[in-house]
Amino acid sequence: MANRKKEWRIFRWNREAVVESLRKGECDGILPAARGFLDGFAGFVLEGGILDALEQFPDPRQRRSIPIFFFCNTLVHRPLFHLEGLAPIERTLFRSPYILRQLGFNARQVAEGFYHTAAGQRPFTVESIAECFARADEEDFLANQQRVLRQLSTYCPGEFLQGLWVMDSVHVSVPRGAHTEALSFKVCVLGVWQESVVWPLLWVFAPESTHETVVGKRVLAAAEEVLGEGVIRHLLLDRGYVDGAWLTQLYQKGIRVTIGVKEGMLALEEMKNWRHIKDTVWTEVDPPKLSDRSPPKREVTGFTDLQDEWESCDAPLSGCLIRDTYPDEMVYQGLITTAPAVEATEILNDDRKRWTLEEVYMTLTRYWQFDRLAPSRPGVAYAQVHFALVAFTLLGFYLQEAEDIEDITTWNQGPPAIPIPERELAVYAGPYFALLRASELLEVILSHVDAWKANEAKLLMALRHCESG
Repeated sequence: MANRKKEWRIFRWNREAVVESLRKGECDGILPAARGFLDGFAGFVLEGGILDALEQFPDPRQRRSIPIFFFCNTLVHRPLFHLEGLAPIERTLFRSPYILRQLGFNARQVAEGFYHTAAGQRPFTVESIAECFARADEEDFLANQQRVLRQLSTYCPGEFLQGLWVMDSVHVSVPRGAHTEALSFKVCVLGVWQESVVWPLLWVFAPESTHETVVGKRVLAAAEEVLGEGVIRHLLLDRGYVDGAWLTQLYQKGIRVTIGVKEGMLALEEMKNWRHIKDTVWTEVDPPKLSDRSPPKREVTGFTDLQDEWESCDAPLSGCLIRDTYPDEMVYQGLITTAPAVEATEILNDDRKRWTLEEVYMTLTRYWQFDRLAPSRPGVAYAQVHFALVAFTLLGFYLQEAEDIEDITTWNQGPPAIPIPERELAVYAGPYFALLRASELLEVILSHVDAWKANEAKLLMALRHCESG
C-alpha cells in the first residue's frame, strides 16, 4: 500500500499579482474571509421554529412599531455577544448591518432607517427594551418557554430519548434602584440530562418564599402539558422537594424519583439504625470533592422496602445510606429512589448527576452573567434571566445537532468567541492570495468582462468554493 503524503502549499500575500490574474479572467478560488458560528446558529433557530415561538410572546404595549419578536431575539443574542446587561445593546448590536441580519432584520429595514431615524435615534434603547417587558409576568415567560420546548422536542427528538430529568431551583437578587424596590425571586428549572450535561428546558419564576414542592409541581405539570406523559421517566430532585404524597403520584404516573431524605425523617433514621446489623456490607466509593476540608473516606450500603417507614409515601422505596469518615467525625446522609431493589451505588451515581444542574448554574453565573442584574422592574429582570437560559440551551442543542464540537461532556464555559464580521473575500490565484471587497472584485470583472466570459467555467468553479465553505 503506497504511502501518500499531504502536499502543503504556502500561499503568499500579493495583491498586485492576484489583480493581474483577475484581469486575465484567471482565478483559483474565492472564499469568505471569515465565518463564525452565528450563521449556523441563526439557521438552527429559524429551522427549529424558535423564532415562531418568540413571535408569540405576549405583548402588552400600546405602541408596537417594532414587533416584540425583535426584542425577544435580541435578548437571546445578548449573552452570545458577551454583553453583561441591557445598556451595551444599543451601542453594540445596532450599528452593524451584519448583526442586524443575524437578528432578523433585512436590508430594506436598514436602508429605510428602521433602526436609525432621521433624528439619529435608535429604537433599541435601554428604556425601550425595559418598557417592552416591564408588564410581563411569570405566566408570560412560562407560556413562552412551553412553546420553545414544543418546538425543540419536535425538531430535536433525539435529545429526549433517555428520559432522565433534573429539577432544582436557583435564587436571583435584583438590587434596589432609584425608582424600583429590591427584588429576590427563585427560578425552578427542569432540565434534561445528557452525558454529564443538563440542558434547562422549562422553568418557573416564583417569590423566594414559595415552597419547592409548589413550584416543582407547577413546572412538571407544564412540561407534561407539552411533552405528554411517558417522556419524563426518571426525575432527580433536591431534598427540598421531599413530599411523600407527590412522590407517590409521580410513581403512579410512571416517573421514578431519586431524592435525598432530610435529617430527622424516619426513613433516614431507620437506615442509620439498620447499619448496625452484622451482615451489613459497606462499599467504598469515590469521595466528594470539598473546597474547605480534606475529602473523607466514603462508603455506602443499601436497603429495600423502606415505604413501611414512610407513611405518606405509598411507593416502593430503595435506600442508600452514605457514610463519610473524617479524622474527627462520621457523617451520614440518605438517598432514596421510588423503585424496588436498586443497588446503593446506582442510587448514588444517579444523585451525582443531579449536581450537574448546579454546575450549569455556576457556569451561567460565572460566564454568562445571567444573574448580574441592574436595578429593574420584575418583568425586566425575568426577561434577562429567561432569555439567557433560552440562549444557553439553544446554543447547546445547536452544537450537538450540528456536530460542531467533538466532546460535550462538560459545558463549563461561556459563549463562543464572536468573530469580527469581515467585508473582504479571500481571492486565490496561483501561489498568491489577496483580500478584496466584493465591489472591488466586481469592478475588475466588469472591466475585463471578455476575459471572464472566455473563462466562465473556471470562474463558476471558483465561486462554488465560496458557496460550499
